[in-house]
Amino acid sequence: MDFEIIAKNSTVLSFKRGENIIKQGSFITHICYVIKGLSKINIELNETNSTVRIVPTNRFIGIQYAFNGNINQFSAIAVENSQILMIDINAFKQLMTTNGFFALEITKTISMIGEKVINRILMYRSKNIEGSLASFILRYVDIFKSNEFTIPFSRIEISEMIGYSRESVIHTFTKFNKDGIISVKDKNIKVLDVKLLSDISHRG
Repeated sequence: MDFEIIAKNSTVLSFKRGENIIKQGSFITHICYVIKGLSKINIELNETNSTVRIVPTNRFIGIQYAFNGNINQFSAIAVENSQILMIDINAFKQLMTTNGFFALEITKTISMIGEKVINRILMYRSKNIEGSLASFILRYVDIFKSNEFTIPFSRIEISEMIGYSRESVIHTFTKFNKDGIISVKDKNIKVLDVKLLSDISHRG
């Protein structure tokens, strides 16, 4: 019965790389779940647009923001061609009201997202700049399932996430590139020595 509620009130949409899945400031009409692909969450504040999270396959997009008002406080953009399950927000809320187990699992999901974000911040800031940036790069190797990818963050955004200055981030990227650990050009990164990068991450 519960599955039927979701099935009857859902649709799967395809988004091309760069397309908006959710637009900041729009009404919240659906809960979005990544079936295939990658998306990024952007938040615009004081005319500054920042990427705060990458959402991989089999994850909800911004569910932690979905129940605080009626307006989307973020944008979601497809990083690569993606398929998104769009679940009607009212049907989703109805299911949470009538199914305690479902509501508990969603609460756990939201808590887990918050915990991961906090733990990641603490992990980055407990390391030196080389260890922190190495850990950051390896995380996206895992997300993209490839040693070569385009990272959807500016150097300023990376510096904000790992807690070091923009200059330190740029210097360390340059050092890794010079040492043959990675090849980097703008936002395009290719990891040439995963083992050495992992060693730097662990030592940091």
